[in-house]
Amino acid sequence: MKTTTLPLLYACAISALGFSSVIAADAKDPVIYKDLVNPILQAKCVSCHGEEKSKGKLRLDSYEAVMKGGSDAGSDNVIPGKPKDSESIVRVHLPLDDDDRMPPEDKEQLTKQELAVLEFWIKSGAKQDMKVSQAKPAGAETEAINFVIAHPPKIKAKKASKPKMDPKVAAARAKALAGVMPQVEKAGASLMAIAQDTPELRFSALNVAKKFNDSGLKVLKPVNEQILWLDLARTQITDKALADVVAMKNLTRLHLENTKITDAGLANIAKLSNLEYLNLYGTQVTDAGIQKLAGLKKLKKLFLWQTKVTEKGSKQLAAKIAGLDANTGFKAAAVKPVVAVVKKPAAPAKPAPKKPVVKKTAVPVSPNAALAKALASAKIAADSASKAAADAMTAAKTAQQVVKEAEAALNALKKASTPPKPAAKPAVAKKPVAKPAAKAAPKKATSLPAKKPVAKPAAKPAPKKAAAKQA
Repeated sequence: MKTTTLPLLYACAISALGFSSVIAADAKDPVIYKDLVNPILQAKCVSCHGEEKSKGKLRLDSYEAVMKGGSDAGSDNVIPGKPKDSESIVRVHLPLDDDDRMPPEDKEQLTKQELAVLEFWIKSGAKQDMKVSQAKPAGAETEAINFVIAHPPKIKAKKASKPKMDPKVAAARAKALAGVMPQVEKAGASLMAIAQDTPELRFSALNVAKKFNDSGLKVLKPVNEQILWLDLARTQITDKALADVVAMKNLTRLHLENTKITDAGLANIAKLSNLEYLNLYGTQVTDAGIQKLAGLKKLKKLFLWQTKVTEKGSKQLAAKIAGLDANTGFKAAAVKPVVAVVKKPAAPAKPAPKKPVVKKTAVPVSPNAALAKALASAKIAADSASKAAADAMTAAKTAQQVVKEAEAALNALKKASTPPKPAAKPAVAKKPVAKPAAKAAPKKATSLPAKKPVAKPAAKPAPKKAAAKQA
């Protein structure tokens, strides 16, 4: 596919005048996808995601294919308006040694300006025909666009296509794979093609790591030559399993991190002449053991974190293999600061020795004098930072102690205030306030009979009459 490149004169004008003044002329207002995004994809992505090869069923050689996505992300490959959520951008930001990194670590990487242009395009809506002037870039976005226009990505010439596989060989491999696949699926492991329409395979025991042992590789024997990537990380395999791994002579990537592999097993790994990536993180290998790998001339990445390999041993191996990155982690870097912190307190305790040190550095006329002085200043700053950190820790502990004491005092107050409450309750219960009120009724009842005799004396005129008769 042809790509559009702007004339050198235009690129120079952009650098001199700034992008906004150039696009104002309207004569050369680039279309973001056609003139900027597509050339980047053609140069950095299409070799793995194009017509001839489409890893993960993802193609990036046309606008429609970009928006369609692949088998993993689908339409999430590009989400208009959301570059941070778009899978294509997420994968660009993954660590270099991540299997899902785009582009892979062995391919030419995107420049920060190219990545900024891709993110700007998605942020602007990921439209096919939108021009730069319509998207209205600003600040860093404008600078990135100017840079990409002035330095268009170079599209490499297509390599001669590989000769097609003998149909008989292809048929035999397909038959072998069909026989192996059910057994792999039954075991819970994973076996799939590295890319669409390719016979190369990748095997992973990640899903069954806790129960996958040395016998688990036996089932792969019919397809050993097709396996290029093998992931046995965190499985229960031992050195014995590597006797089966040797048969995978086309292997390029091998994950053995956090397994029981030792120096004895490295003798078999040394026979994998096509190996480019080897992860031995968390194993028991040593300096002596890794020297057996010196014959792996294609090896580019070797991870040795949390092993018995020293910095000296890794450097010895790296000296034997051109371009090898033997990563032992941060063991040495972690020790140096501790030593510096231990020595620093002694310097402030003896101020007198400082003067001679300054004189010694000032006496010799050396181009490194400025560097030494800067280093001394850095050490003083580090001392101050360490002291400030210690003071902060002390203050934090004091604050925590105050909080504890306050909580204890609060609990004591609560306990002190709770006893009176039970005493008040029985006092209320014992007072017969309501009961005496009820006893007042009988008193009224006794007063009623007293009133009745009052009416009886009124009826005593009869005796008076009787007395009259007697008179």
